[in-house]
Amino acid sequence: MSSEQTIDAKQAFERFANDHGVKIKHYHCDNGRFADNAFKLHCDANNQSISYCGVNAHFQNGIAERAIRDITEQTRTMLLHAKARWPAAIHLCLWPYAMRTAIHVYNTAPVLEECTSRIEKFSGVKVGFRMKDNHAFGCPVFALQNDLAAGNKIPKWSPRARLGVNLGPSPNHARNVNLVLNLQTGLCSPQFHCRFDDFFETVRHSSDDLMTSADWKQLAGFAKSDGTSVSNVPPGVTQQYVRPVGTTNNDFSDVPSNDQDDISFFNDLSDDASITDSSPQDAQVSDGASANPTSAGVSSRGRQRKLSRAMQESIASRDFFGNKDMHYMEAFSAITTEEAEFNYAREHDQHLSLQERMRHPIAFHAEMMGDIMYFHQAMRQADADEFVKAVVKEVNGHIKQKHWKLIPRSEVPEDSEVIPSVWSMRRKRDITTNAITKYKSRLNLHGGKQTFGVNYFETYAPVVTWFAIRLMLIAALLFTLFLRQIDFVQAYPQAPIEQDMFMELPQGIETVHGSSRDHVLQLLSNIYGQKQAGRVWNSYLVNKLEEIGFKPSLVDDCVFYRDNVIFIVYVDDGIFICPEDDKISQAISDIKNVGLDIEDQGNPADYVGVNIKRQKDGTIELTQRALTDQIIEDCGLNDTSYTKPVPAKVSLHLHAFKDSVPFSEKEFGFSYRSATGKLNYLSQTSRPDIMYATHQIAKYSSDPRREHGEAIIYLVRYLKKTRDLGLKFKPDSTCGFECYCDADFSGNWLKFLAHLDPGTAKSRSGWVVFYAKCPIIWASKLQTQVALSTTEAEYIAMSSALCDVIPVMELLKEMRELGHPVICTEPTVYCKVFEDNSGALELARLPKLRPRTKHINVCYHHFREHVRNGLIKILHVSTEDQTADVLTKPLAQNIFTKHRVAICGA
Repeated sequence: MSSEQTIDAKQAFERFANDHGVKIKHYHCDNGRFADNAFKLHCDANNQSISYCGVNAHFQNGIAERAIRDITEQTRTMLLHAKARWPAAIHLCLWPYAMRTAIHVYNTAPVLEECTSRIEKFSGVKVGFRMKDNHAFGCPVFALQNDLAAGNKIPKWSPRARLGVNLGPSPNHARNVNLVLNLQTGLCSPQFHCRFDDFFETVRHSSDDLMTSADWKQLAGFAKSDGTSVSNVPPGVTQQYVRPVGTTNNDFSDVPSNDQDDISFFNDLSDDASITDSSPQDAQVSDGASANPTSAGVSSRGRQRKLSRAMQESIASRDFFGNKDMHYMEAFSAITTEEAEFNYAREHDQHLSLQERMRHPIAFHAEMMGDIMYFHQAMRQADADEFVKAVVKEVNGHIKQKHWKLIPRSEVPEDSEVIPSVWSMRRKRDITTNAITKYKSRLNLHGGKQTFGVNYFETYAPVVTWFAIRLMLIAALLFTLFLRQIDFVQAYPQAPIEQDMFMELPQGIETVHGSSRDHVLQLLSNIYGQKQAGRVWNSYLVNKLEEIGFKPSLVDDCVFYRDNVIFIVYVDDGIFICPEDDKISQAISDIKNVGLDIEDQGNPADYVGVNIKRQKDGTIELTQRALTDQIIEDCGLNDTSYTKPVPAKVSLHLHAFKDSVPFSEKEFGFSYRSATGKLNYLSQTSRPDIMYATHQIAKYSSDPRREHGEAIIYLVRYLKKTRDLGLKFKPDSTCGFECYCDADFSGNWLKFLAHLDPGTAKSRSGWVVFYAKCPIIWASKLQTQVALSTTEAEYIAMSSALCDVIPVMELLKEMRELGHPVICTEPTVYCKVFEDNSGALELARLPKLRPRTKHINVCYHHFREHVRNGLIKILHVSTEDQTADVLTKPLAQNIFTKHRVAICGA
């Protein structure tokens, strides 16, 4: 064991201790590696003292020696027990899992006084021991088939469960989740829906042929196809955790003996440990770390296995173990087999889930961006000093505002949890120049550690919808209204805490009163990071606004009315709209008088990441030039003059391209996920013309290929040609409320994939909603069910579009009833829906059941009542004038430009 590995193990132990509220101040060690200068210097750097045993006097460190012996003997016993009862499946290479299981039992079993466990005594927290969740290591496990676990159906006579080997409790999941080795694939994964045969009864009389004696070992790379064991370990995997057998006699000579020193007893830490590193030194990656592994051995068919995209990213960011210390079998758990690689049904479900996440562009953008990071990531940046200053400012701000008080840990009630804290670091950039304007450091309570029903209940917090924001801007132009933007300073902590909450001291912060082991913070204000923080702040804000006469909208929870003043709020950013500027000033004064800390930012220049500019001709432009330039720079196209006139190739249908080369960040020079997040944010907020192309690219962000990277380059070349384009609002008071919707019937159908990928059979819906000829809503979505005809596809698209339209109608109706000016071409607010399919028009107008349409679910008939009452008029439009066509498929340049001008205004 090298000095570097010793320090890595020391850091792992200290993170383990820190997660349990324990700070290590002193080490009592053997001589040898612990007497190295590197170990001593690391202890000195962390203000830790050391004492040593006498030379050859190991008994002076008897507690540790006895623990090593007990764990090793228990590991050997479990492995021998399983091997004797199921020799066809149990192999020496499973000893790391047996050892981890032994460590888990050693730590959690209630063997001390008063039926407490060692982990309870170590942490001072009552954990409890559930015997029903502990099972014999290596015993047969029957895990529910994935399709059934997901709620899907499988053929009637297919097996409901698959046989596996129990490898002990998963270190990263709940206590009732075990790692199970799949005998057909050689992979291990966490499983919940299981039945355990603790007495090995189901395999006692089974033949080796039935149990596939050596298949999984070959698949996992521990044995050759001729049955002999391998002596090498795949590249990027250290032998510290993998002990492949060097002989064929299946003896137990490779089981670690009592005197081995290279065993990590704390390798069952959760991945959260890497989030809250206490110092920059802890976050450093050693120079000796090997490159990320890209290969995972060879399958039984001779196919070269490759790590999945998600696994490569996980390895790259896993600072706790590092690449060289990651267990090969654990790495294998995320590797897809040949069959799993082509599970298009699962990928299709992921596409639909991703599609829903993309409807919230700000959250999706934050998920993909690189300017938001954890503390340990920020400390690696070139501008780490600026983040340190931001940390100091944040802590001092909380102290000044009295958002917490320091109390002894002993004063925390027994039934209360002390929740860890997490730093969130961010660079804020100018919306027009993309230059860094501010470094923000936000101290958060670790909401992921909260327990439902104990320290949180409801979590939902509304935010203003984008259609409401655009609608108010258009109304301001139409009726010459004043606009004013405000910002709530440190919004969440302005609200009081909902219930008693206790938080660990921020890592790296010490007080004159004591350390984090002896003291905790009792929260007095609604600190960021709580699961309920957004809801608590919203409820507090609504109560304060109601005190000064504002009434919330019944349609949009974040729109408020007081006389002729309208106020919309997105978390901590608000905009006032009113025909009289004095009334806005009075409303701002009233808000300050009720105790809310706000900053008057004047006429809106940018709101929620979009630049708002009022032109001399009275129009308003919504642009994101800085974001567009950043995307172009990220993709390395700043110096090229080669551009494209459309965002996507008409001749190419994107699909999974499973036989192609995986996307390489090194080859393309940009991160696929980051580019996807930025493109989605751009398309959802100010560039509807790239919506279709962006959705097609985002579908494959979990496993992108070279063709998908080329599609991004193609789209960014188009952005370079139209970098100044955005939304231009020039309202036409003669036009009312209009919606164009369209569908591309099975537009992605590919003959060679049709039998595998259900996504190729599904149609795509697209719609755009105009108010006074200005776009307020647009969308491009893959339909969630297979349409059997063009009529059905168009009808589903119309129904989905009107799910967005009807709330806008209700909001306009509410505004008119309260005396605010709105455009109405008839006495009642209505919407014209322009559809280019006569069958869909007839189906929408006449509620008659027809043999080919009666199967359509009632959820798609929800708008018929509005049609019957005349609130929605459905009109025909020619295919050439169907503006929503640009949201359903790639188009030729001339027709694409025509529709882009109709939507964007340029």
